[in-house]
Amino acid sequence: MKIKVGDTVRFLNEKGEGIVKEFLSSVKARVEITPGIEIDVPIKELVALPPISLNSIRVSHKDSPKTQKIETKPSKPHAKDEMFVDLHIEKLQEDHYGLTNSEKLDIQARHFRKKLEMAINGHFTKVVFIHGVGNGVLRQTIRDLLKTYEGIEYSDASYQKFGAGATEVRIVSRNKSRGSI
Repeated sequence: MKIKVGDTVRFLNEKGEGIVKEFLSSVKARVEITPGIEIDVPIKELVALPPISLNSIRVSHKDSPKTQKIETKPSKPHAKDEMFVDLHIEKLQEDHYGLTNSEKLDIQARHFRKKLEMAINGHFTKVVFIHGVGNGVLRQTIRDLLKTYEGIEYSDASYQKFGAGATEVRIVSRNKSRGSI
């Protein structure tokens, strides 16, 4: 994926992300990491983050009466629905700065399980979980949880689309988990 001005990017060898503000040369870009703070980074150390489509995510309100029927697509064994789920803590909780790493991981793992169950029950065939590169703790936690499910295959997601920080889950059959999670 070719990087352009305005793209959100992650750093290949560092934690964090930013927005490309300008290209300083054919090998270096200026990236804004927080409003007003910009750094110069070699382009080869940047990975563009693809925009995430919210069209594939179904939302129901907790307050709605249980008798109200929620419109859904008819169940099809050959459904080709895909879901993209961003597990970065800043996407899941606004006030995450005071949390310990363990608390953040717990929030991310619970969100992962919720979205995976939603995908299984909603007849999605593929879910891409964007977890980032970091030091690999969240990635390994996700993969350990995936081992508890039958009918699930997983692998690294497309590097060209998501960089090294995403796992693609294919739902082969609609079985529940092997044991308690």
